[in-house]
Amino acid sequence: MSTLAQLRHRRVELLEELADLQYVRRGSVVEQVVQATAADGRRYQRGPYPVYSFKEKGRTISRRLHSAEEINLYRQQIQDGRRFQKVVNELLKVSEALSDTTARTLTVKKTPHTRSKRTRKSVSG
Repeated sequence: MSTLAQLRHRRVELLEELADLQYVRRGSVVEQVVQATAADGRRYQRGPYPVYSFKEKGRTISRRLHSAEEINLYRQQIQDGRRFQKVVNELLKVSEALSDTTARTLTVKKTPHTRSKRTRKSVSG
């Protein structure tokens, strides 16, 4: 299989993989521990609480998750989101290589040099 055919085949594979990734999410699920102070002044920890955290417009947004189902769902969607990013990056590289290969095959033919009328007269006469 030629390089061009391999690149086209890989591009199709990547597009199919992207089509399979329907539910994607950025961010991460972390455990948060809260420091609290009792009425008598001693400090203690509460938690850990599962928290979904992501960036939006340069700010970190966090949301507490409540059930094991929700935690597992978010983790799977985040994992799919990371896979989505990897596939898109590879698709970009393959598409650029495909473009470069296609551009190389289109060689520009130079037109033959023709002599001007003035040059022809002086040579023949």
